Amino acid sequence: MPASTPRVPKLPVVKPPRKPEFSPTRIRIFLTCPMMYRLEYVEKVGRFYHRARAGFTFGSTLHQTLQTFHEDGGSAAVSAPELIAKMETVWQSQGYESVEHEAAHKIEAVRILETYHAASEARAEMTKPFLIEKMLKWDMGLFVLTGRIDRIDEHLGDGALEIVDYKSGRQGVSEEDVKGALAMSVYQLLTKRNNPDRQVYATIHALRGGVTASASYSESEMATLEDELRGIGTLILETDFEAIQPVPLPKECPDCDFLPLCTRAWKREGRDYLSELMLTSD
Repeated sequence: MPASTPRVPKLPVVKPPRKPEFSPTRIRIFLTCPMMYRLEYVEKVGRFYHRARAGFTFGSTLHQTLQTFHEDGGSAAVSAPELIAKMETVWQSQGYESVEHEAAHKIEAVRILETYHAASEARAEMTKPFLIEKMLKWDMGLFVLTGRIDRIDEHLGDGALEIVDYKSGRQGVSEEDVKGALAMSVYQLLTKRNNPDRQVYATIHALRGGVTASASYSESEMATLEDELRGIGTLILETDFEAIQPVPLPKECPDCDFLPLCTRAWKREGRDYLSELMLTSD
């Protein structure tokens, strides 16, 4: 009988390490306060300190309602009363100061959605949904740039892609607001890099005011933005976060969930942080 062939053991598959991913939120937090970034993304203690806020809850409810509205066919398939009914089923109550506070927000949500439905009907003949609540990614070398986009519409006339971002707390918005928003810039870059043959521009929809504003980046502006983001991402990766210490920031600290942690450090230092934050001891 022929000798049996010895079995060669299979070598384990070694997967390359997963690249870090940086979203507009992570980048914004790093640029605003490296200590906040350390606590949120390095030490990951946010779950112990984040508190429910009415604004976040209200925005989350509207985002979820509008996501299902467009997924279900938009104004052609969903009536305004049906849109309101959907909002009722996903309504969240966390963070509101009182029953009256919550009731006022619910009345405002109904008004916003009725206005939104009418505007959606007017757009229906010009655009169709291209992506809804989609995460886009772009490999930047040492890291991956990511962004979750509320909606992208395709314009039927010229095939242009319009990124639409909902802002539930805003009454108004300008072209300068769109142009200067980090998230909108990142969304444009991600959309363009994933769809290089399409014209791309971004729109912020201020839901409370029922108004929109749009802006677009030229290819040279996008190239500059990409270089800047690559530099920021590299800086994040090279930062020694264990050496980062809290610094009083008057515009950021008073409303930061991590303030109790930072004040402990300042008290140990005997630092007059209340004066630095322009707060009183009352």
